[in-house]
Amino acid sequence: MQSAVKSELPFGAYIETLRKQRCRSLRETAHAIGISPQYYSEVEKGRRSTLVTERMISLELFLNLSDDESRIMYNKAAEARKHKDVIVPQDFSNYIVERDYAMAALRVAKKLNADENDWQRFVDDLIKRKGGK
Repeated sequence: MQSAVKSELPFGAYIETLRKQRCRSLRETAHAIGISPQYYSEVEKGRRSTLVTERMISLELFLNLSDDESRIMYNKAAEARKHKDVIVPQDFSNYIVERDYAMAALRVAKKLNADENDWQRFVDDLIKRKGGK
């Protein structure tokens, strides 16, 4: 049922495509996430940047997004909000803010100019130690 969605799409077009793939109307989607259909339409058309975190979570659940679709959605939302200085995807911004050690780790990585290989080693080690996926 769920086919791949072009990752080049902007945020609004991306969530519109996901919604249509799941045969959900704009109106029922808007009501499910607690906003007006007019406002949701403006988001899909790119006239509004994105949605607040609670609405993003509701949309993710309502559309039953895969982990990959959710990641892409949050990244696209952050891209859409860059002009408002919000560039951290909403699904983990609180995680970073609520944990001083996470911010400290990111600052060290930035200072040392950590590259993709450095981060991949970190992730691989964390998965090995925590037994994650």
